[in-house]
Amino acid sequence: MRPFVVGILRGEGSGPELIDAACNVLDAVAETCRLNLCIKTGGDIGSLSAKRTGEFLTDKVAQFCREIFADGGAIMAGAAGGRFVYDMRRRFELYYKLNPLRSYPELRDVCRIKLPAKPLDILLVRENLQDIYQGISVEASGEDGREILHTFVHKEKQVRAVLEVAVAAARKRQNALAVISKNSGLPVIHSLWRGCALEVAGASGVKLSLLDIDYAAYKLLQEPERFDVIVASNCFGDILADLGGVLAGSRGLTFGASYAADGGAVYQTNHGAAHDRAETDTANPVGQIFSLAMMLRQSFGFGSAARLIEDSVRALWRAGWRTADLSEPGCKVAGTRQFAELVAHEIKSAGVRPE
Repeated sequence: MRPFVVGILRGEGSGPELIDAACNVLDAVAETCRLNLCIKTGGDIGSLSAKRTGEFLTDKVAQFCREIFADGGAIMAGAAGGRFVYDMRRRFELYYKLNPLRSYPELRDVCRIKLPAKPLDILLVRENLQDIYQGISVEASGEDGREILHTFVHKEKQVRAVLEVAVAAARKRQNALAVISKNSGLPVIHSLWRGCALEVAGASGVKLSLLDIDYAAYKLLQEPERFDVIVASNCFGDILADLGGVLAGSRGLTFGASYAADGGAVYQTNHGAAHDRAETDTANPVGQIFSLAMMLRQSFGFGSAARLIEDSVRALWRAGWRTADLSEPGCKVAGTRQFAELVAHEIKSAGVRPE
């Protein structure tokens, strides 16, 4: 059997440390589950690349990714600054992103908000290629100072494509979909999303709700159990994905992946490079580790290996282990490297589990 190819982009700031932690876990799960993997590492990305080349995503790194995708592989990327993620999505037409928004009973006392008794399992589907982040800005000088004209598009074809992903996901879950827009503030864009949502979901039997972004943000924190699948435009989806860190207990636990129609996928944390934590061994590696589990499950079909990773992390939490961002009285605090080593040990202790 040909090996499954994993392309690694180490990122910047705390990104390389988190990638190293995830790769430690990857080695352990590959051995335990007898996975045939081929690991390849690409060059600099983000601000680290821009300082040297002037580009956040160079042609050389893009070619590396292209070769990984051509081999049926996936990319696991560390956090990177500047326009890297937006350039990557545009270059490879990674037109939607999936962000799981979850809560964990083991971390209930760490969370700053009161959570429902049943663990949360919400899926956020985010459009990647349109909206404010993929717009074009023109600057001029006016009588009152700088003037910025920023233009962007919402194309019906693209909106439908992302809604189709969200509806398909909802049909496999609880058959409920919340579409996020802003009726009064962006009436024409809202009309497009509303009309497409009614048509795409209409014949599927999926229960549809339409919420303004401000109200949706409030409800996500006030009554998160009411949500199953959420779909949103680029900027609104970005905001809601970060609120998932509040539900989980730390932004360091957030993660997701961007996908192309041809199967190309890039897995990352959903937080920044955290330069203030770089080389301090204090960054939480779990978001990166969970993105690894997501990659094994979604891109390669290794569901057992993904569950083993997730179960091992949660077993450590139950045993009282925490990283600094999740520390609480009486816990055992581990650094980035040690926590990954503990996860790897937990995986190996489970014994050989062929996938």
